[in-house]
Amino acid sequence: MSASTDPVHLIADHYVDRLAEHEPDAAQAIGLDDGPALPDLSPAWLQERYALQGEVIARLDALGPEAGDPALRAALRERMERERLLFDTGFTPRLVAGLATPIHLVRYAVEGLTVTPDAAGEALLRRIEAVPVATRQYIDSLRWARENTARFTGGGVAPVRQLDTLAAQVDRWIDTDWFGAIPVDDAVDSATRARLRAAGDLCADALRELVGVLRDELRPVAPTVDGVGAEVYPSMAAAMLGASIDLAETYAWGWSELTRLVAASRELAATLGGSALPGGGDDPVRTAAALLDVDPRYRLDGVPAIRAWLRSRVSETISALADAFDLPPTVDRVECVVSEASSGVVYYTPAPPDGSAPSRIVWTIPSGIPVAASWQEVTSVHHEGLPGHHLQFVVTASDPGLHPWQRHLCHIHGYAEGWAHYAEQLSDELGLIRDPAERLGLLLGQIWRTVRIVADIGLHTGWPVPGDVLVAAQPWTPELARDLLERFALVEPALAGFEVDRYLGWPGQALAFRVGARLWTQARTAREVVDGEAFSLRRFHRDALALGPMGLDPLRERLLG
Repeated sequence: MSASTDPVHLIADHYVDRLAEHEPDAAQAIGLDDGPALPDLSPAWLQERYALQGEVIARLDALGPEAGDPALRAALRERMERERLLFDTGFTPRLVAGLATPIHLVRYAVEGLTVTPDAAGEALLRRIEAVPVATRQYIDSLRWARENTARFTGGGVAPVRQLDTLAAQVDRWIDTDWFGAIPVDDAVDSATRARLRAAGDLCADALRELVGVLRDELRPVAPTVDGVGAEVYPSMAAAMLGASIDLAETYAWGWSELTRLVAASRELAATLGGSALPGGGDDPVRTAAALLDVDPRYRLDGVPAIRAWLRSRVSETISALADAFDLPPTVDRVECVVSEASSGVVYYTPAPPDGSAPSRIVWTIPSGIPVAASWQEVTSVHHEGLPGHHLQFVVTASDPGLHPWQRHLCHIHGYAEGWAHYAEQLSDELGLIRDPAERLGLLLGQIWRTVRIVADIGLHTGWPVPGDVLVAAQPWTPELARDLLERFALVEPALAGFEVDRYLGWPGQALAFRVGARLWTQARTAREVVDGEAFSLRRFHRDALALGPMGLDPLRERLLG
């Protein structure tokens, strides 16, 4: 059956067509040149999209049990059900968090771009001019959620901590004239520059209104308790993973993994000189890290050196993956960027659906301190680049057998982050971790993601710390979570604080990394048992990624079915 007549494809077509009227990514995914400049953040569209998702579920139910593309059907149904569930908890309507609010999506739509004297520059300027409307739509949605708080199982107003975090972030955007200071090409004329200046001023006015709503309208009625509670949390976690899990078993497994990984990191650190300095015996990992940071084999001085290392490592990794993957020809279309704007994280931004810009791997470093150590960042490059996010994205986006919704619009944290964290360990299997120093960086990354499991579950459910050789039995607090990140994963204090605030504002998402990777690994292990001696890692990866993004429950069923 062709895609044009497949009944599930037709249902997905209708869904994406409706999305395209309100969301730029959907318009680009189906090749429209005149889609909206920015996403519709209004409460009307929130409610309309919820109803639309219900229509999709009803139409799928009306089909015969064997009708249509089974992978698309499984993926579409799981997402519609769980996105509606996120709405029912109140998470989507009241969404305020330090990284993932709708207003951050508005910022990301123009971040890293330059106003140029061409159609691309005009499109960028049109987006900036649309920011005030989008900001006020977001304000309207926050007010609507507050007014309808009884409708949601988790309430309609975000906790105080999240309101304060976002208000402080937006204050910084206003103080730095973020939207008005978008880079402008030298060839851009004065009239266009004046438009940008006027748009920047209007953006700042709208952002000030947002800060006022966060602080003066929502904060007085906001809950002071951060966790969503043991009744709401399982639904949030299932929605983030695309899978229902045994939370008690996962919590116990997280503590077991943390103990194992910390012991492994200390043992490895001892071989790297972790006990060689005075006091090093008490904290061999921190001592080894200090030695490696100044080791000339890993020290990168200056932005050019950091960028060159990043580019070379990505290029070498592409060459090393041919035996484990069918690599699309566009896999090398990725830009390596170093930004002196933040605090030392590496992240990935995929190319837009219309291909107007390349994907980017961005390494941010503290402004004015362009020095970095490569040993701890190799695993981040594998997570964000290859064989992690970039490889999965390019394979998905270049597969003509997938529906446009699958290629560009189906975003599931457990699938994507689980794959990327699975890719970190896979990189070691494939020989991409070159020496003990880089393996220590890999272990620290795994510890970081394991702290996320126990902290996220504990902070949101109220389950206490069980107590073991690492941590005494006690109630969970944000301060304890930050301490574990700093002590065992060597996360910098400022980043550790931001991380914990993010867990509290985005319940269940922190599980996506290591729990998602666990589910990917379990699916691979089960496939090995089924295939026996005929098992092929390359074929497993090809079959798995060919299904397209989907919840981890239907993914496992499809892979093993």
